[in-house]
Amino acid sequence: MIDTRNQNYSETLSQIAELHDLVSVLEKNVSLQLPQGITNEFSSSKNKFMNWVEEAEFVLQNYKV
Repeated sequence: MIDTRNQNYSETLSQIAELHDLVSVLEKNVSLQLPQGITNEFSSSKNKFMNWVEEAEFVLQNYKV
């Protein structure tokens, strides 16, 4: 069950923005330090994850009070 008594959309949206930045830094480090095959797998997984994050962000922006 989701506890909706203490909703803090602003904090969650801020964390999502921070997550975008952290993932970008991680992607750069992965591409510079790991073999191409691993980099390609990371990129594919990252894109799926970031699509999900963007979907959650969209929902929060539309339901924000």
